Amino acid sequence: MQMQEADAMRKLASLLIVSALTGVLWAQDAVNLQFKFTEKQRERFDATVELNGNLPIPGAAGMAGTLKLIMTLFMEVDKLGEDGKATVKTGLEAFDAEFNGQPFPVGLDMARNVIPDSTATVSPTGKLDGLQSGGGLMGFQLPGFDPRNMATLLFPTELPDKPLTNGATWQFTRAFGGGNDALKIPINARYEGMEEYNGVKLHKITQTFEQPIEVYQDAFYQPTTDKDAAARVTKGVMKGTMTMWYHPDNGLVQRMTMQATLNQTTEPIKKDGSEVKDFERETSELKLTASLTRKEPKKENAPSSSNS
Repeated sequence: MQMQEADAMRKLASLLIVSALTGVLWAQDAVNLQFKFTEKQRERFDATVELNGNLPIPGAAGMAGTLKLIMTLFMEVDKLGEDGKATVKTGLEAFDAEFNGQPFPVGLDMARNVIPDSTATVSPTGKLDGLQSGGGLMGFQLPGFDPRNMATLLFPTELPDKPLTNGATWQFTRAFGGGNDALKIPINARYEGMEEYNGVKLHKITQTFEQPIEVYQDAFYQPTTDKDAAARVTKGVMKGTMTMWYHPDNGLVQRMTMQATLNQTTEPIKKDGSEVKDFERETSELKLTASLTRKEPKKENAPSSSNS
């Protein structure tokens, strides 16, 4: 009897030890990742976006080919709130383009008409509000981010309001565009743990999205939400995958890669109920690959102590 009691006590002690170790390991694996900003903070990022297929080039929509954009983007903190939220300005600092491997004659000023300077409010979890831009392309969609506001590219993840553990998953919705015409895409995210890059252990997060698209245009090819007045309808699917590596100290994205596709068909709306002919349909496919790397801040030169 005493031997049975002793055996039971040993099993109970083992269970308590395992439970305690499990709790310790969970606490070690759980991490808090947030976006942290400072006054007048300025960051720069090198970005490459390659579009392959039916290209959304102003004045030549639907042109097939490969367009490569090589950009330096900036992010500046305009205002820092007590709650950790920051109003940030984003835009282009440098721009080059290639079409089918040849230089494409688009200067920085012209590029800023397509990808304008913009502002957004970013919370410590990465939630974006107050997206505003100087205009940009009307009725223009890219899978994965909104070219009218580069905050959607520089802050691609909205974090959950709780610690992250390896394999944790969550979903958030990201709006591309403004007002009633904004495209809202559910995004599935997963925390993959820590991964070393350039000697620094970074938080790795993967994301996937897939969203049906149905948008309407009036007789002048402008977006409209009035289906009764619409002259054309575009239906399709936007989907993609993204991988981000975030810095553990400030939450800034250090690296990002993305692969996405946009397949859609546009056809006229026949008010008389007649059948749409095949030649009246416009089918397009666009493949997008993108990469982003944070540029290390420039170090101030130390004042020389030598006598002149």
